[in-house]
Amino acid sequence: MLGSPTAAADRPGISIVIDGKQVVIPDGDQSPFIKDDRVYVPLRVVSENLGARVEWMPNPRQILIATAGHSLAPITISTAKTDIRVVVDGSVKDFPADLGQPFITSLNRVVVPFRAIGEALGCGVNWDSTTRTVSIVSPLPPPPSRGLVRDNGPPDAIQPPPGTSSLLNELASYRTNLRLLDMTFINSAELLYRTEVDFSSAQLEQFQRYLTELGKYSPTIRLPNGTVTASSDLTIRGQSMATAAQLRAWIDSETPRLKAKMEGELGRPFIPIPDLAELYIRIGAEYGIRGDLAYAQAAKETHFWQYTGLVKPDQNNYCGLYATGQILLGGESINGADRGLVVLEAGRHGATFATPEVGVEAHIQHLYSYSCKDPLPPGKTLLSPRFNLVQRGCASTWQGLNGRWAVPGTTYGQSIIQNYWLKAL
Repeated sequence: MLGSPTAAADRPGISIVIDGKQVVIPDGDQSPFIKDDRVYVPLRVVSENLGARVEWMPNPRQILIATAGHSLAPITISTAKTDIRVVVDGSVKDFPADLGQPFITSLNRVVVPFRAIGEALGCGVNWDSTTRTVSIVSPLPPPPSRGLVRDNGPPDAIQPPPGTSSLLNELASYRTNLRLLDMTFINSAELLYRTEVDFSSAQLEQFQRYLTELGKYSPTIRLPNGTVTASSDLTIRGQSMATAAQLRAWIDSETPRLKAKMEGELGRPFIPIPDLAELYIRIGAEYGIRGDLAYAQAAKETHFWQYTGLVKPDQNNYCGLYATGQILLGGESINGADRGLVVLEAGRHGATFATPEVGVEAHIQHLYSYSCKDPLPPGKTLLSPRFNLVQRGCASTWQGLNGRWAVPGTTYGQSIIQNYWLKAL
C-alpha cells in the first residue's frame, strides 16, 4: 500500500483552492500530485479545510470523516486487510473504479483522488490543467424558502448566513451562471458571500426577475436509479447516461404532439425527424462530451428538428452555429474550419455543414470549446467555425452555458436538463 507518485508528480505548482482560498501545505508535508493521470490530494488537509474532522483507524483500516453535528466512530464492515475504506458520518463511501482509490504515501499520509472528495462530501470540484489548480467548493445549503422536503420529515427551515438576504441566498442555491447588467458573468453561488449593498437597485431588481425564472426549475434532479443530484453539477464532459434507443423512444413519444402542433396550430407540414441519436452518442464519446445531453440541446435548438427559427433543415446545423441574427453575406471567415465541409452561404442564417455527421460533430466540437481548453482530440478536423471565438473552458457545466450560448438564457441549461434530457431518461 505504500505508494509514490509517478514522474509527473515532480512537476511543481499543483495548488489547492478551497472556497476561493489557497490552502498552504507545510514544507515537508504531503503535497498534491498526479499518479496514473489522476490528481491526488492529502485527505486530512482537504477535509479539515472544509470544516470536517478526520481520523485514521489503522485497525480496521478506516478513514473516518465527520462533518458538523456528527461523531467520529468506526463501523463494522467486511473489509479485506489491504483495503482502505472511507466512512463519512457513519456511511461507507465506495468510489467508482475510474475515480481511483485512496492509498498511503511514503510520507505516511492518506491521499485520495480529488474527485472522490466531491463524491464523499458533496462538494463541487474542478481541475484546471493549465494552471494546475484543484478547486473545491463547499456544498451550499438548500434555498431557505422553497419548502424543500426531506424524504422522511417536514420541510427544512434553513436560515441564511448573517449578512445575506433571502434573495441572494436563494439565488446562490441554484449555483447557476448569471449575466449581470454590466454584461459580466457571475456564478450565483458567489452571492452567498455578498450582501445587497454590493449591488445597485437595478441589479437587485434583475436578480428578483432571475429568481422568478429559476423558480420554474428545481435545484436538484432525481435520476431513474433514484440518485438525487444538483442540476448545477451536471457537466458537459462525461459519459452519456441515455442510450441511443432511449433517445429514439423519446422522440417517438413526442412525434404525435409535434405533428399535431405543426400541422394544426402552425399550419406547417411536419418535417420527419432525422435519426441522429447514434451519431450524438458515438461522436460525443470521441470528444468526452455527454452526447445524450448534446442531443437534448439539439432538440431544444431546432424545436425537435422542425426549424421554427432562422436555420433551415438542409443546413445540418443542429445548434444554431453562427446564427447570430444577421443574414450572412458569404464573405465571413470560418476561422480555420474545413472549407470542404463548412460553408457560410450568402442570404442564410448560420453555418451549413456538408452532412448530418459533420453537423453533429461541429455541435460536439463547440461544446468541447466551452467545456475545456484542450486541443482537439488527435486526428480531428476543425468543423466549428466559432470554435476559436469562444473563451475556452468558460463553461464546464450545462448551467454554465446560461447567458453565454443563449442570451439572456437565464435558465438555458436547466431547460436542456429538465425539459428535454430527463424526459429521454
